[in-house]
Amino acid sequence: MLVGALPFEDIKDTENFQKTIKRVMAVQYKFPERVCISQDSKNLISRIFVANPAMRITMKEIKSHPWFLKNLPKELRDGAQDVYYNEENTKYPLQSIEEIMNIVNEAKTTTATSSPYL
Repeated sequence: MLVGALPFEDIKDTENFQKTIKRVMAVQYKFPERVCISQDSKNLISRIFVANPAMRITMKEIKSHPWFLKNLPKELRDGAQDVYYNEENTKYPLQSIEEIMNIVNEAKTTTATSSPYL
C-alpha cells in the first residue's frame, strides 16, 4: 500500500505464490529502488515485519512512531480521544463487553432471507 507493490513478492516471478509465502516466512522483503521512501517509514515497516511476534512493534508503539504521527491531526491522537471516550461522557458512551458480544453473535447468525451481497 505504501509503494503500490507487494513487499514480499519477487518482481521477476510474480506468479509464484509458493516463493512469496517462503519470502514472508523468512521476512525477506525489499523497498523498490524507484520509489522514494522516508527513513521513518522504512524504520516502522522494518519493526512491523519481524518474524518473532514478541519482538514485533506493538500497536501502542506504532501509534507513537514519528511516521505514524506525521501530519496526524491533533484530534486523532490517543490523548485527545481520551476526552471523548470515557465513562462520564454520555455523548460517546462506551459499550459493555456484553453489548459488543451480542453484536458479534448477531453478525455471525445468518437467516434464510439474508443476502450475502448486502
